[in-house]
Amino acid sequence: MKHLFIISILFYFLSCNPIKNADRLAEKNKTTIVYPEFNFNADAAKKQLEKGNGLIKGVLYKSTNKLSVTGAKSFGRGIKVDLYPVTDYFMVWYQLREKKENKKTVVYLSDEAYSMRLETYTDDYGRFEFKEMKPGKYFLQAFMSTSKTYSRDVVVGTNSYGTQFYQKENYNVIDHHRVEKFVEISNSGDIIEVKLN
Repeated sequence: MKHLFIISILFYFLSCNPIKNADRLAEKNKTTIVYPEFNFNADAAKKQLEKGNGLIKGVLYKSTNKLSVTGAKSFGRGIKVDLYPVTDYFMVWYQLREKKENKKTVVYLSDEAYSMRLETYTDDYGRFEFKEMKPGKYFLQAFMSTSKTYSRDVVVGTNSYGTQFYQKENYNVIDHHRVEKFVEISNSGDIIEVKLN
């Protein structure tokens, strides 16, 4: 009986080992990275990113209050917008991401494919432009955050009769968004207007 008690105490201390707990948590929350199993054609991507006469102009925003009559919008200020040429490799990546990506699996472009992009930044009103674009299909992507403020009543005290006193407390909820859209320039000189939301 005494040996059983000692073994159970030893087991308890071993299970409370912070290093082992950290290892278990790391294994549980491990993220798997997946890449497309398809050869990237750098020449095709470079050719599509050569200068042309087209223009892609747009505005980046997220609706923050869908119940509002005015439809409140949060415009992306100073946000980086990436433009990728849509190649065969890119479509394989996009379809793989749609199929496999979740909380524990992310699908990345190869380093070479990721480097074949154009980028710009939005102004104070969420506007952005990609100038001198050739006809072709492109993919726009941006990451932005929005914040909503809520209030709630919080008990701050009670009197001797048991009456509770409340005070308003404000708190913020921050949402992170990956905003994406496919666009296509059909003819040389076309101006494409995009709502990236």
